[in-house]
Amino acid sequence: MAEALEVGKRSRSATRESLLNAAGEVVLRFGSDALTLDAVAKEAGVSKGGLLYHFPNKEALLTSMVANLIAEFEQLLEIELVREGDLTAKGAWLRAYIRAGDIFDRQNAAIQTGLLAAVAKDSKLLQPFQEASTRWHQQACNCGITPLKVGVILLAADGLSWNQLLGLNCISDEERSQLIGELIRMTYADE
Repeated sequence: MAEALEVGKRSRSATRESLLNAAGEVVLRFGSDALTLDAVAKEAGVSKGGLLYHFPNKEALLTSMVANLIAEFEQLLEIELVREGDLTAKGAWLRAYIRAGDIFDRQNAAIQTGLLAAVAKDSKLLQPFQEASTRWHQQACNCGITPLKVGVILLAADGLSWNQLLGLNCISDEERSQLIGELIRMTYADE
């Protein structure tokens, strides 16, 4: 009985994940205005009722998409924290954040852009981003670097993300890499 319940949970989780992936595909291919429950159900190859079982409305779907993006970033951050090694070293958390953000932006720019357009129509959906950003800022401030330098580095890293997210193309890929390198160097520099 317990095994059957576990299989059912995994199956629901996999279905939910495939629905979120389908929603992302709709946004990528057709833009945020095309993100409807019908379009997602069609993309996922499920009935609308099957979609509604997991996401009773578009807001629930968007909320889950936002949560999924935050979780993806935090998974990358965890990988980069492990890569950093000594987390007690000055600036370690911030270096991991910079690298994770760069990887995340390169992997998710298109979906972020589409999701931003959808989220912009409902400011409540920005709340999870705001909460995560506040949490990340607090963690950055605890990594042994002065708050002013942390602010400069975070705002620059976030600016790079927004440059990519909004398709501003103010800098080339080479310049972006150089800026990432400079931000990481700043985490090592003496005050």
